[in-house]
Amino acid sequence: MRIGLCDDNQVQLNYIQTLIFSWMNLKNIQCHISTYISAEEFIFEHPDTYPFDLLILDIQMGNMNGMELAKNIRATDANIMIIFLTGLEEYVYEGYEVGALRYLLKPINEQQLMVLLDESLHKVKRNIHKWYIFTYNGNTMKLNHNDIVYIEARGHYVDLVTTGNHYEIKRNISQLFKDLGESDFFCCHRSYIVNLNHVEKINKSDCVLSTGVSIPVSRGNYSGLNKAFIHYYRRKSL
Repeated sequence: MRIGLCDDNQVQLNYIQTLIFSWMNLKNIQCHISTYISAEEFIFEHPDTYPFDLLILDIQMGNMNGMELAKNIRATDANIMIIFLTGLEEYVYEGYEVGALRYLLKPINEQQLMVLLDESLHKVKRNIHKWYIFTYNGNTMKLNHNDIVYIEARGHYVDLVTTGNHYEIKRNISQLFKDLGESDFFCCHRSYIVNLNHVEKINKSDCVLSTGVSIPVSRGNYSGLNKAFIHYYRRKSL
């Protein structure tokens, strides 16, 4: 598991890192941990992509706080798990905007952190083997299911739209839906498949995705999409 820590308090940063090392020894696993002393340093190191499974962010930092950093990340990445550290409960409600996994109130409780690390590891293991293999421009490629935002049918082709790219391949959309073989996706329209992990809002005519794109929802699929969306997030919370 790849973990990023961002806190402008070096003492606390070292303490959290020590707790994570203890958890790693307890679980007998290896993790890659990167530390950052400010949100600005994090963005300088990772201006476009974020190679992490989990980020632990202090909310109250200097010029750019942890909440602003999280919003910046969510603009292009809906999948990274985020845990906030804060000394003030008032920030808890704001975290719903960026899909925070949990909050940890200071002073950090070791047992609570261990439980959240267990939960994060469980989610990573559940998603690690979900890949779609396809041929594009003569090359065999793979896409993590989490990176697929939606799929659009275009005649005899489909457009696989990801968080940072798109790939037009020759495939029937119905067959592609079967190929994915997961409950992470839903065919909301005869020409569209959406990744439920990227759905932000649903109404009777369309749904809004994490990238801000609106996808049409057919009248007959509205109820099914709603049910699939609710079931998906209930399952994710387990």
